[in-house]
Amino acid sequence: MRRLALGLPVSVALAGGVLLAAGLTLGLAVGGGVLLPGAPLGLRGGREVEVPLTVKKFAFSPPRISVQAGDRVTFRIRSLDITHGFAVEGTGMTATILPGREVRVTVPAGHAGKIRFRCSVICGPLHPFMVGEIVVRPNLWPLWGAGLALVVGLLAAGRPARPGKGADLLRWRPLRWLLTRRPFQFALIVPNLFAFTLIVLAGLVGTATGAMNFATIFVWLAWWGLLVLLLIPLGGRIWCAMCPIPAPGEWLARRAIVERTQRAFGLGWAWPRPLQNLWPAFVGLLLLVLFGLIITTRPLVTALLLLGLALVALVAHLLFERRVFCRYLCPVGGLLGVYSVTAPLELRARDLDVCRACRGKACFRGGDGYPCPTFEFPGGGLARNTYCILCTECLKACPYDNLALRLRPFGADLLVRRGRRADEAWIALLLLGTALAHSVIKLGPWGWIKSWANLEDTTEFLLYAALFVGGVLVALPALHLLAAWLSRAVAGARVRLGRLFVDYAYALIPLSLAAWMAFTLAVLLPNLSYIPRVLSDPFGWGWDLFGTRETTWAWVPLGLLPWAQLVLLLVGLWGSIRTAHGIVEGALGEAKAGRGLVPLASFLVAIASGFLSLYLG
Repeated sequence: MRRLALGLPVSVALAGGVLLAAGLTLGLAVGGGVLLPGAPLGLRGGREVEVPLTVKKFAFSPPRISVQAGDRVTFRIRSLDITHGFAVEGTGMTATILPGREVRVTVPAGHAGKIRFRCSVICGPLHPFMVGEIVVRPNLWPLWGAGLALVVGLLAAGRPARPGKGADLLRWRPLRWLLTRRPFQFALIVPNLFAFTLIVLAGLVGTATGAMNFATIFVWLAWWGLLVLLLIPLGGRIWCAMCPIPAPGEWLARRAIVERTQRAFGLGWAWPRPLQNLWPAFVGLLLLVLFGLIITTRPLVTALLLLGLALVALVAHLLFERRVFCRYLCPVGGLLGVYSVTAPLELRARDLDVCRACRGKACFRGGDGYPCPTFEFPGGGLARNTYCILCTECLKACPYDNLALRLRPFGADLLVRRGRRADEAWIALLLLGTALAHSVIKLGPWGWIKSWANLEDTTEFLLYAALFVGGVLVALPALHLLAAWLSRAVAGARVRLGRLFVDYAYALIPLSLAAWMAFTLAVLLPNLSYIPRVLSDPFGWGWDLFGTRETTWAWVPLGLLPWAQLVLLLVGLWGSIRTAHGIVEGALGEAKAGRGLVPLASFLVAIASGFLSLYLG
């Protein structure tokens, strides 16, 4: 392979050059878009700026203002409907806005960047997402973010990710003993089943105000935050091992809760072959994210959703064999399956030669443990985490002690070519597009789009649905297809475009997960105090069981939030481009990988820069 004086392969140098040009163009565009609406860079601050600000459910008007660093901004605030609050993040400034009365609040714009303000008095279902923005010029952070994304892209493009294996955790006997006990999974499920019951009760009979109800706060703040920020990145589908939703149906179908029985109560039908894929989960996930603003802010809708999922799981267990709900139907399972390939944990056969010599195939057919509930076959060369729910039945069933629970590099499964499918690729695209869409809808200051997504008017909601589907399932996949086509064209490769479309979608997954983590932090951190509140008053009936009903403090300084989002997105971009290099190399060959990587890496840098512009600008 030809190399330049610096030792870089020509293909990598070419990729770097094109990425540099694309990144500079993108950075100038982002920076120009940020700087031009404000005053020129030479203008000094120090002015006294008055801003009339009106408040009504669920928006501020104007939602976004621009001032210079050093200005003092005095808001003259009036409520047009009910009592609202006004709180400036990171300053401790709060005010109560009563209808018909003007309140003046002065905010010093000390440093360039973005300052968020929000409603601090619970005013209805969309209260947690009622925010406004003060952009303090010259706000160069989006430009710097785009530049950092470019640098990360250049560094990551130089070397593809390589799979590897780490330590087998089951060599530690106490852990192996614990995981092979039949009551272990039951012990994980029971507290979650109790929480599930409380969530449903709170949603059905508790207050309709989401910020005061255990159902919405526990599910969409506590559980979702734990899932996205910890369980998925570290454990993949480990939540599936403790999920309470399919448990009652499975116990009924097995006629047992803990012990292993041979009698089955269900009919045991085979799941229809045309539906043996993730397309049913894709449809369910699309509906969840499309109606996401309504689901996450209405306790009753949250409760009905969980009851509906539990009912579907129950019927599926009674009619069909094993856990077809978890394998094919569960929308959260589709999300977890796609993201689980990034986790640094895998359950695999320790020695495949032992498995080949095994006649009973107990991991798949059953033995001392039940057969794999999701139809996986560890002894047949299970290669990816996508459908492994870590239930540990194979550990209990294998008579040869031939299972390993290994640590491995993050994203190792992304480089496994066997098993890549269009349904998984489209879920990856849906999740990435939804992370961007929900960042605009829930975290942005634009009240009109919140109103449209809130189903306040049927026509407006249909317009919103058209915009959402058009952006997430048309525009984004079209850009992804263009990147795949350009990759094939510049590499001069003869590969089916559809194959590249599917393969390249897996490179989006690390950045997509990082984007969801950045989004989740932005929702979770400002609203953490609602968790101890609803623990004391789960139904919103005025209880104070633990003395935490009036909690108002924040656990983490919100000034750290943009930095955390920046780091997460850059790490996600790094992982995506390194994964992309490995995928492109496998699809096009090593000789053409450098050229073929350029369009895909540029696409990833552009996406990351878009998120950074939204969060920092």
